Amino acid sequence: MSANGAFWNTEQLAEQYGNNIALIERVNNVDNVVTYLQLDHLVTSAKVVLYKRLQGEPEQKKLLMMVAHNSINSIVYYLAALQLKLVIWWVDKNSDEARLQELQQHYAVNLFIDNGEITKLSNHVNRLHPDLAILITTSGSTGSPTLVRLSYKNLASNCHDIVQALSLKSLDNTITTLPLQYSFGLSIVNTHLLSGSAIVLNEHSFVSRDFWNLMTEHNIQCLYGVPHSFDMLLKLSLPRLPLKSLRFMAVAGGKLSADKVSVINDYCSDNNSQFYVMYGQTEATARLTILSPIKTAQKPFSIGKAINGRLWLESDDKVIDTAGAVGELCYQGDNVMMGLAETVDDLALPLMLSILHTGDLAQFDQEGDFEIVGRLKRIVKVAGHRINLDEIEKYFSAQHRSVACTGQDDKVFCYLLNESSHEQSQLKQYNKQLSEYLSIHSSYFDWICVNTFPYLTSGKLDYQQLDQMHLSREKS
Repeated sequence: MSANGAFWNTEQLAEQYGNNIALIERVNNVDNVVTYLQLDHLVTSAKVVLYKRLQGEPEQKKLLMMVAHNSINSIVYYLAALQLKLVIWWVDKNSDEARLQELQQHYAVNLFIDNGEITKLSNHVNRLHPDLAILITTSGSTGSPTLVRLSYKNLASNCHDIVQALSLKSLDNTITTLPLQYSFGLSIVNTHLLSGSAIVLNEHSFVSRDFWNLMTEHNIQCLYGVPHSFDMLLKLSLPRLPLKSLRFMAVAGGKLSADKVSVINDYCSDNNSQFYVMYGQTEATARLTILSPIKTAQKPFSIGKAINGRLWLESDDKVIDTAGAVGELCYQGDNVMMGLAETVDDLALPLMLSILHTGDLAQFDQEGDFEIVGRLKRIVKVAGHRINLDEIEKYFSAQHRSVACTGQDDKVFCYLLNESSHEQSQLKQYNKQLSEYLSIHSSYFDWICVNTFPYLTSGKLDYQQLDQMHLSREKS
């Protein structure tokens, strides 16, 4: 796909959509409204500011760390940086400051941008690959320095494919429900810019009255969320909510249980709207599959087919061609990342892979629709964030605490080795620490004190037996 058809080409967007509203941000009860024409002017001005801060050398690629605010300023500088071919690294607005400084030094970050406020960090001349556009952390925290490297081609192709899959048009306005450092949240902004629709920039949760005021006043057409988002909607009771303006709702970022998919799909069917089940990975830019809404009632457990590209299963390096057989889900397409980065030198690397082994176990049916049935790696999704269980163990190990972790979607089980009489009384404190470290509510963690850890004959922790401990505890 050519850059001319990309969502960051604001001059082209301005020509095509003109005075259509692009962005709406409510500040002090007043809506700041930006049209596509105005957005292009703002981006042009931001490019001038960045040019000056980079001492007139934008042709020398630089690395920007940007705080993920759902705000006009953040979107404007994001688009300006893409046009200048700078590399953008989105980070959580609630990130620990000391940890951010460590990461800035580790990757030799040049500029730090926080809601339009620019801080010069370094004059270091990074060797950055010319195709590199965006960096996204691979877990729900900034605890790991491993980054996904996304190219301009990744961004443009995935954005275009999603716009087509959802048939997005200029009247399909949306409201932000996810942070921009999360690939799903970022892709929502990208796709609605490309379609010329309005984006209401929101940072309130689904349980906030402010959120529902925005939903009602702007007659939102497209509502997105992760499984946790839809858990909240169900608790609030769908019939009681002002959702009548919706053309569709869409879930991605984790597995929503089949029974909940059915309830939401039934609601949408009764209210002249649709419910899209999607599946994605940051390593494939954002979203990989989509389940046709006409199939959702019959197979609420399914993630559907690839939006574009090729999707298949492998087991023992052999392709599975039998419906119902389980294997690792693999994908090939223009949206597969350039590769991972763990050091600043990795940012200069070219495209390193063409096939993504997702780490998810899946099967397909006679119609070719896929279903996720498990995971190969020790990663769970909690409140839309990917959490590496090994990272949690390392975090507490650094504090001289022996913690083992297992988990499932939207729940992490932490087993603390009871090495002293004080450990039990410290569980609340450890839970608070972990919640702050991962920026995830403490209710998603379940702590258990154990006197010993079970081990396999190989000398490795027996996580299966730990899970049995948890199950026995729940039954007792």
